This record gives sequence, C-alpha cells and structure tokens, in this order.
Amino acid sequence: MKADKFPLTVTEKGVTAVIRKADKLKKGRKLNYFIVEYLLRGKRKQVWRSDLGVAKAVAREACIKISNGDFQALELRNGELLAYTRAVEILSPVHVPIDSACREFVDARAILGGKASISEACRDWVKRNAVALPKITVTEAGNQLQRQAAIDRKSEARQKQLRVVVDRMADNFNVQVHTITPSQISAYLAGLPMAERSKRNHRDVIGFFNRWLVLRGFLPKGTDWLEGVQNYTARKLGEIEIYTPDELKSLLNKAHKQFVPFLALGAFAGLRHAEIARLDWQEIDLEDGWIEIRADKAKTQTRRLVPIKPNLKAWLTPYSKLTGKVCPFQNTLKQLFRAASRAGLKWKRNALRHSAISYRIAECSDIPRVADESGNSVQIIRTNYLRRVKPAVAAEWFSIMPPTKKVSRKLVT
Repeated sequence: MKADKFPLTVTEKGVTAVIRKADKLKKGRKLNYFIVEYLLRGKRKQVWRSDLGVAKAVAREACIKISNGDFQALELRNGELLAYTRAVEILSPVHVPIDSACREFVDARAILGGKASISEACRDWVKRNAVALPKITVTEAGNQLQRQAAIDRKSEARQKQLRVVVDRMADNFNVQVHTITPSQISAYLAGLPMAERSKRNHRDVIGFFNRWLVLRGFLPKGTDWLEGVQNYTARKLGEIEIYTPDELKSLLNKAHKQFVPFLALGAFAGLRHAEIARLDWQEIDLEDGWIEIRADKAKTQTRRLVPIKPNLKAWLTPYSKLTGKVCPFQNTLKQLFRAASRAGLKWKRNALRHSAISYRIAECSDIPRVADESGNSVQIIRTNYLRRVKPAVAAEWFSIMPPTKKVSRKLVT
C-alpha cells in the first residue's frame, strides 16, 4: 500500500482542498497533525485534525458544501465545527443528510415520549418482527374466522354479525391483511352508508378481527387498525320513534298469524328482536306471568325476568306450546316490513321496543324498574328509548286485546 504524499489534494464537485502534514512536540513526544486548507469566500480556511481519515472526510465535506453554496456550516467554530464534523462522519456510512437525520431523531423521541430510548424501541421492533409472518388476504382470513366461530359454537347472531361485517370488509379490501392501515379503516368506516350506531358495531367487529389476526400470527404484535379511528357513539341520534295504540292495532291485525306473538312480545314486553327470535315457549310462563330471558340469549349476557301484562297473555295464549321456537320465521325484518306495508304504516326502526319502554314508564313512573326489565342502564333508557307519553295513552296501549271470535247462533223454533 502506497504511503500518502503530502500535500494531498482532494477534489469534489470542481472544488479543491489541500491536506498538509505537520509535526508538533508535546511532552517530549512527536505528534503528527493534518491541516485541511480551502478557500471560503476568498479567504483561506484551515482545519486541524489528528487523524488522516477524518481530515480527508473534512476536506471532501468542505468541497461539497462550498460547491452547494452552504457556507454557514463551514463557518462554525471550535466545538460546533467539531460536533458537525463528527456527525457527518457518523452519517457517512448510511448516506443520510444531517438535517434529515436530526428531523427523524426528533420525531422518534417525540413518539416515544421518554418511555424508552430509540435504540431500545428499535431492538424491540426487530425482535417482534424477526419472523416472517404468513401472508393472507382479507377474504381468506375472514373465512377462517367464520369457521372458527362455528367451531367455538358462537351464537347464531354473533356468527351472522361476523359474516356480514367481515364479508363486506373483504369486498372493499381485496388485499393482504398486513397492508391495511388505520387511515384506510377510518376512511372505510366513514364511507359506510349507515347510522352512527351501526358504524360503531362495524368498528367493534373490525377490532375483534384485528385482535384475532394478531393471535393467529397474521399480523405483528401491537398492530392496531383502530389507532386514531373515530369511535362512533352508541347513543341514538334524532327523535325516538314509537307507535300509537291505533298503529299497533293495525300491525297486529295485518301481520301473518304466526308472526303475531313476535309483535306482541316486542310491543308489550319490550324484548329485543334478537331475544324474541331465540325465545322458546318453555321460557314463557303464562300461568305465573313471567318471561325468562336466559343469559346466553340476552344481549348483555345477564339473565332477567320480564313480567307478562294481562293483554300480552291474551295475545300469546292461542299460540302457546310446551316447547319450540316462539317465532318460526328466519327473516323477522322481512315480516316486520311486510306487516307495516299491509297496515299502511311507515316502518319505524326498533319502535316496538321504544314503544313498550316508553308506555311502561308512563304507566309505573319507575325508570330503574323498567331498565332492569329491559336489560339496559337507566342512562341508556333515557337517551335511547324513552319518549314521554301521557299515562292515559299508556293505559290504552296495555289494554289492546285480541279480537274476540263471533259465535253464530241459530234460531230454534
């Protein structure tokens, strides 16, 4: 290897710097120094360095700075210049400009918020992502999730909810799951043509899907699709709609005969649609006057007893059985729309339950009691279900009875 001959000439981008060698005695020892010389704005500039490699780096950097017109960096003095030079030397292997490195450093410190050093965070990320994750599309992952839900014997309602939400998501995200970002999820939810509460339900299922993917190893630990995504409210927005006694009479008279118990339970007991769909006749005690909503059939997974009003007993008695489903229809929403259409009424979403709760409170003036019967909190009853009505109208509501059959009599002569 040839020894360097001094003075050395370093040229970058048409600008030249010279490196000279100098000796200096210090405490009886001869020390070598290297002087970098270049012209800065017509004046000679000298920088002393004890290492030749560092001196060459300083010379190249000075030439580049002069060529780019960046004179301020070269006019730094003493400690500032030394710090700048060291920073440039440290960054040289990765070819990152010093201003970009500083910006990235500050951003990383702000994100960590003092909870860990940047190096610690990087080591943790590499550790968690060292193993290559299996690639899977949203459609394939959704199918696996639904099969798992069936194996785990999730309720029919839960399986249906997973199927509806995940299939819709798969139609909109024809990609692999690891490519999905929170901003995409946010835009997807915002664009759904649904009410606020329905968007909240979709958001909750997507969060469950996300956690399932992490547990199955399809997403890195710590992945959160819902980070920064709007948390939609479950509070009912707008006016709470109920039926009048006359409207309910029309619904009951025009509905399919086998669908009458469904309407009566919703209107006079305030049960949820899903609870009625799961209800069995053996859970209705007409003699003692109670309906048992088992924990595995309730939305809140809490068992409760609902009183049977005298008029509800009259509506249910003709259809009563020892056992079997109360409602034989799979698509209850279709039957609800059909009954409203035949009665010449506008279908009002969840209005049977709204009506039952509103009239029941007007009748007994006891919101906590009705909240317990309905399986909701007092606050939710007030915000989502209650529409104030007069006690006289409530009395009319709970006096609606099934029509009596006319008995024909022959004249005996």
